[in-house]
Amino acid sequence: MPFVIRTEQVFVLSLIVFTTALFILPDSFISADHGGTVLTITTFLFGIIAGFYIVVTTTDYNSIKNVLAVETAKLISLYQNVRLYDLNASGSLAERIDEYVRRNFDYEVIEYAHVTHIEFDSIVREIQVLPLMQDNSWLREKIQEILGEIITTRQQLTVLGTKTLSTFQWAVLYILGGLLILSLYGLRTGELFFDIVTVSISCAVVLVLFLIRDLDLYTWNEKTFSIDTFENVLLAIGKLPYYPSELIQSGRVSPEDEQYRVGVLTGGPHHERTIEVRSS
Repeated sequence: MPFVIRTEQVFVLSLIVFTTALFILPDSFISADHGGTVLTITTFLFGIIAGFYIVVTTTDYNSIKNVLAVETAKLISLYQNVRLYDLNASGSLAERIDEYVRRNFDYEVIEYAHVTHIEFDSIVREIQVLPLMQDNSWLREKIQEILGEIITTRQQLTVLGTKTLSTFQWAVLYILGGLLILSLYGLRTGELFFDIVTVSISCAVVLVLFLIRDLDLYTWNEKTFSIDTFENVLLAIGKLPYYPSELIQSGRVSPEDEQYRVGVLTGGPHHERTIEVRSS
């Protein structure tokens, strides 16, 4: 998983940058008449466009959250039904599901459905080679039905696995946000209250932009949205929780499990990892 800047880091960095700018930029370097007009227009446009983008990205975010919950629930159900059908086959299936989940962690939610075909195909093959048992033919049909539902959810994830906002749309947001902040600094009178308001609003604009980015990349509230969801699958199939080492190092997750697995990159071209068991 690539490094992702957290909201807390963004806020602290923004606060430092915008406070420093108070001592670098001169007061009232934009006339009150022109600056007030620009500020009013850019604030109005930024509010409308940012609000619209938040609604659009939130819609896709909620959709993929629901689809992901269905997929992981179906994976657990698939394992449990195979365990009832053929205990020996369930052990092999658990290994395939484990590989699939661990591979998912190598990528962000927005892209994993596109790059886990090999691991998912191995799950499909495990179901295809299940021995035929006449007494439990109804259970085999149910297993096939669950597998079909998982395939459907993966197709939905593939469709949703693209960024909602284009480069042009981001450019519009950046331009409006930049003009809004520049207008605030240009209209400063040097009074303490105005300086506090300027820094606060500037930080808020940056936080709004990062909120939209997190929604667009499906990384907002990722701990419960995606990480914990996959960990529940691993626990259900009898495996220890798993985290890529860079996910821990970047602070995106702090394992609280008594024992858990950590995947450490070995430097190979295909995200090869060595698995270490650690204790908290």
